[in-house]
Amino acid sequence: ELVTDADLASDKAITEALKAAGAPGRVDSEESDTVLSDDNSLVWLIDPLCGTVPFSTGLGNWGVNIAVRHHGDLIAAELVMPSLDERLSAIEGQGVLRNGEPFTPTVPSTKLSESTVGLEIGHPNLWSEMLGGGLAWIPSVGNINEFSSAAYPIGQVCLGRMSAVVLYSRSPAQVSSVHLDAGVMVAEELGVLVTDAKGARIDGSSSDAPSAVVIGWPEVHAELIAAMNA
Repeated sequence: ELVTDADLASDKAITEALKAAGAPGRVDSEESDTVLSDDNSLVWLIDPLCGTVPFSTGLGNWGVNIAVRHHGDLIAAELVMPSLDERLSAIEGQGVLRNGEPFTPTVPSTKLSESTVGLEIGHPNLWSEMLGGGLAWIPSVGNINEFSSAAYPIGQVCLGRMSAVVLYSRSPAQVSSVHLDAGVMVAEELGVLVTDAKGARIDGSSSDAPSAVVIGWPEVHAELIAAMNA
């Protein structure tokens, strides 16, 4: 997959900042792995540039994911969309901050037929497979957008600008913790649902990643799951 100098520079900057702050644990990044201390209870999950393809072409639909797990449980997360000047921060059980201020979004449309839904398909060959019948739910949706990023559309859902996003993959690596954990924690702190295609809550600490992740506001999420399983 495409990796730019910016991916590597972002990864280095985040890791160096954690080192300078004396952060314990280890870093599990899309671009590198770093041991910060002997404390194995903390893992920093980082995607330093989520949306490399749009970034490399000058588009703004990309973001940065940073999440922390303690003994496997998500405890803090940061989802940043630099092109929008938006930063969403979450600590377990304490809600969400938007650019440092407490945040409660306005819930978007509650009808799937009037909603904008993100669609992310993680591999070019998977498009051909999905077009063969796996996307029969699309006519139920008001509008579909594709961003070639996980952070960006999840952020848009959390900000209340989109109702949901569906992410398909061919391998666990494409829906792994580094791509999803930050957005998942922010979403769940806001009351946004995160499930597989059957509607079952996803355990991000599991190595068995689902082939589809559905993230959406409750009313639209329910309609979307029903349409996907019709």
